[in-house]
Amino acid sequence: MALIEAENRFRELLEAAPDAIIEVDLDGHIVLLNAVTEKLFGYSREELLGMNVDDLLPAHVSPRHAAHRAHYAGRPQTRPMGSGLILRAKRKDGSEFPVEISLSPVNVEGGFHITAIIRDATQRQLAEERIRAANQQLELRNREVERANRLKSEFLASMSHELRTPLHTIIGFTELLAEELEGPLNDRQKRFVTHVHQDSLHLLALINDILDLSKIEAGRMELRLETFDGAAVLQEVVGAIRTLADAKEIRVENRVAWPVGIVADRVRFREILNNLLSNAVKFTAEGGDIWIEVSVDGGMASFSVSDTGIGIAPEDQQAVFETFRQVGSTTRGVREGTGLGLAIVKRLVEMHGGTISIESELGRGSRFEFSIPSAPTREPLILIIEDEPSARELLATYLQPSGYRTETAGAASEGLAKARQLRPDLITLDLLLPGRTGWQILRDLQQMPETRNIPVLVISVLDEDKAALKLGAAAYLRKPLKKEALLRAVRENLARESGSKI
Repeated sequence: MALIEAENRFRELLEAAPDAIIEVDLDGHIVLLNAVTEKLFGYSREELLGMNVDDLLPAHVSPRHAAHRAHYAGRPQTRPMGSGLILRAKRKDGSEFPVEISLSPVNVEGGFHITAIIRDATQRQLAEERIRAANQQLELRNREVERANRLKSEFLASMSHELRTPLHTIIGFTELLAEELEGPLNDRQKRFVTHVHQDSLHLLALINDILDLSKIEAGRMELRLETFDGAAVLQEVVGAIRTLADAKEIRVENRVAWPVGIVADRVRFREILNNLLSNAVKFTAEGGDIWIEVSVDGGMASFSVSDTGIGIAPEDQQAVFETFRQVGSTTRGVREGTGLGLAIVKRLVEMHGGTISIESELGRGSRFEFSIPSAPTREPLILIIEDEPSARELLATYLQPSGYRTETAGAASEGLAKARQLRPDLITLDLLLPGRTGWQILRDLQQMPETRNIPVLVISVLDEDKAALKLGAAAYLRKPLKKEALLRAVRENLARESGSKI
């Protein structure tokens, strides 16, 4: 009874299977099958039992199948379905259809049989063909879109050039009118000329942005890479933007106090910085703060521009990098600009192989950080020539946290010897030294070929700035000295020399 119950259970499972299942002997004769096999091939169970499995194959395959079966019998092993092998089968009416087959050896008395699970692959094959056709259509459409984008960019580039020429003329003549060289203007006329001039400048900026974006999208913008000091360019951009910041009483702090060698297109790098700083000023209220920082790691220099402005909602933070998208008004309550600036910045950063990200919170400000390839540099070395130990320690304490290496000398002869031996990037010099005075050291440093190009910052209690500058000092700082004044002077003078040191 148990054996009969197990056999009935087996047959129930066999008949319930969703795929055709047959068992054949080593000669290829079918000895077992389920109902799905009858339905799939169109034969009755009586017709299939004892039939050679070769009769279920197309005529061009059937003669070779005996050899395949013999090969399998020599090395029987389970071959799972889904191995990517699509075969052909034949129904009773002669029609052919694709199938997937899994094979398994089954031990029987005196040897083994082969169990085959057969799945109709017609729908799968049709689906694959539909996907293949859809992919081909998608590829054609992508090519059409790329071509349309390219033509659009080329058209915009052409139109931008055509529009810039008359705009330059309009801007030039309005400036001449404003100078009143051809006669005085009344107040109303001056106001009209000012409106024309300002709107012309705004339109020129828009055209320049469109031209840049169209060049990038058309793949026609080429980067002129060079190695230079990114901190020096940053200092220039901060100086240019400070006028706008001062008008809103915004404090701009440049925390990049040492040279940062980068490999980039100088013009495009300046454009990235100018755009980010201009935006920070636009979206920061009166009396706010903006600061710039940098870090270098893994061959990339990461510059960040942070502000205490109005901030950006989380759902809008990625939209700011889309073209013609502005997600908020400026602190004046109006929308300014074209909505292209950050889109261009993102593309320029990515063209350099870098990335740009944003952190922001409504009402708390924003932080934009972008990376750019860095160049191998070393921390600048500053030689401190000062006889007072406490003064030496103070200067070193000011300089070292800002990324500068320091060496010190307490006497004139020691200072000259170290200057000649170490070739520092910059020297700070006290004028009141025992023995030879700082005046004599300054003359010697200017005369020696090894040191004449090293900038010297004179730091003294004396009111002798004109005399020191006449003797070749790069700057004159009076004691008591403020840390910010020292770092600013060091940064400015190292920036002038950094081009030859990177």
